[in-house]
Amino acid sequence: MRAKRLKQSKSLMGGGDPVAVIELGTTSIRMVIAEITRGGKFRVLDTLQQVVSLGRDTFTDGQIARSTVEACVAALRSFQKVMREYGIVEDRHVRAIATSAVREAENRDALVDRIQIATGIQVAIIDEAEISRLTYLAVRPVLMRQPFFKKSDTLVLEVGGGSTEALMFKKGKVGNSH
Repeated sequence: MRAKRLKQSKSLMGGGDPVAVIELGTTSIRMVIAEITRGGKFRVLDTLQQVVSLGRDTFTDGQIARSTVEACVAALRSFQKVMREYGIVEDRHVRAIATSAVREAENRDALVDRIQIATGIQVAIIDEAEISRLTYLAVRPVLMRQPFFKKSDTLVLEVGGGSTEALMFKKGKVGNSH
């Protein structure tokens, strides 16, 4: 059914191949499937979320329990079924990232390896600087439409389950991030 809807939307909208972005976050694993349009913008086709409490393990015991690792693998395998329904079969059309709960776990490499072996999905563990960059890319277009943005200072906070990132704009330009 999804593939049929995708074909219809592509013929109407002139969209490109669908892509998937997966985030292994502190409290859940999320996936967005989107298509990149001719103008370089994207259109969300589907979103999925599976509760997997990576942060509970990491922030309590310092490492991710075997049962939680297997829950991650199960969630990603179910996501792969949906990706196939949308025709996403090439690795280059999938980007998977992990944030603080995985980054701070003592056994992060074992988790990433287990996911790679079980699903073929390569997970990149991103650092605070990359989170700030991605936050900037997400909020800047919205802020640019606000009259106050280029005239005053603006603080943007991204509060996650395991970390908080702050981006300070000074008259529309990034002043600093923390």
